[in-house]
Amino acid sequence: MSKRFLISTLTAAFFSFLLLAGCGAQDTSQPAAQEPGNTAQQQATPAGLQPEKGAELLVWESKGPELDFLKAVAESFEQEYGIKVKVEAVPAIDSVTKLTTDGPAGIGADVFSAPHDHLGNAVMAGLVLQNDVYDEQTKNEFMASAVEGVSYEGVLYGFPTAIDTYALYYNKKLLNKAPATYDEVITFAETYNDTKNKKYAFMWNVGQLYQSYSFLAGYGGYVFGNGGTDANDIGLNGEKSIEGAKFFQSLKKILPININDINDNIITGFFIEGKTAAIMGGPWLMTDLTNAGMDYGVAPLPLLPNGEHPNSMSGIRALYVNSYTEYPAAAKLFASYATSRKNSTKRFEMTTQLPPRKDMMEEPIIAEDANALAFLEQAKHSTPMPSIPEMGNVWVPAGAALAAIWNDNQEPGVVLNKAVEQIKTAMQTKK
Repeated sequence: MSKRFLISTLTAAFFSFLLLAGCGAQDTSQPAAQEPGNTAQQQATPAGLQPEKGAELLVWESKGPELDFLKAVAESFEQEYGIKVKVEAVPAIDSVTKLTTDGPAGIGADVFSAPHDHLGNAVMAGLVLQNDVYDEQTKNEFMASAVEGVSYEGVLYGFPTAIDTYALYYNKKLLNKAPATYDEVITFAETYNDTKNKKYAFMWNVGQLYQSYSFLAGYGGYVFGNGGTDANDIGLNGEKSIEGAKFFQSLKKILPININDINDNIITGFFIEGKTAAIMGGPWLMTDLTNAGMDYGVAPLPLLPNGEHPNSMSGIRALYVNSYTEYPAAAKLFASYATSRKNSTKRFEMTTQLPPRKDMMEEPIIAEDANALAFLEQAKHSTPMPSIPEMGNVWVPAGAALAAIWNDNQEPGVVLNKAVEQIKTAMQTKK
């Protein structure tokens, strides 16, 4: 899990109290007609939007290559539409919190970047406008998981910029090809594992729900019902989740290490040293592995014994329009422009973050990159982590449950029932 999304999930509990009414926000879901004019910004756009006369936009994005990308987009946007755009560095994980004060004060960004699991708090605080003008276009052009991630209670809000999930990395010197099934992984481990010398066929961050969720979800389990939006329907202790947890538990025979002795740094280190043949990891690992001179490949996660794809958790990066903006039409136009196929290609070139557009697999820069294609293939079998505020109550009990199942070999059904009761208690306490 990337540091950015890991931090965002751990702060979700804090955001749950941000329930501002947002009544001060203007009703801008349908931009008013503007005075006719001859300037570029008065011309109708392909979606029929007519940017407001005199519009100037402020955009927030995290510092790094994604910020450089938006600055380049801002320049071309101004040339094409005559609308000035200022791009400022504000961490995406902080933007919703910052908007709770800056939005009503009229000094917040017109367009801001945020991880999708902050969307529920932003909507409840009245800080974000619907993606209404471009809704059908977005649903048609982007992966279903990305659209789901930037929607809340069935309403589309975001403009997806990237999708983060994890796949299988394998050492090509140790494996001629990626294992297609977990049965193959287990068979390989029987001859490869050497616990005395800390050699393991396969490693992942066992105690982290983000990665181990793939086993539960691959058997049909889930965190919250109705696409992650129904907090009254907790599926972690359902029959299908328990079945997935039992297979998860069985894998300790090929990774006989307790959770306290496994973390991302250890996993990456073992992989680079050639001790581990395959690991779970996100696209953010590719730079480190390449710099280390590894001959590695990436493949979708192996099929489970039930024949199904493991359903990985994903995080969706996106742009959103501030409900307090004076220029809603111009802001929506910019967000759509920044996530077009052309600019999504440019963003991948500059950031290497995976573009969630369906048509990007046809772009040469993606089509000729086997590792990127593997991540995008796995992304098709991913579920966005729930964005409702109640998700903040899940991480700690779920992590404790995984530890009890893995370290202590406790009965998955009993342990998951206890975790769900803890989650329910936490949700009731915070009401």
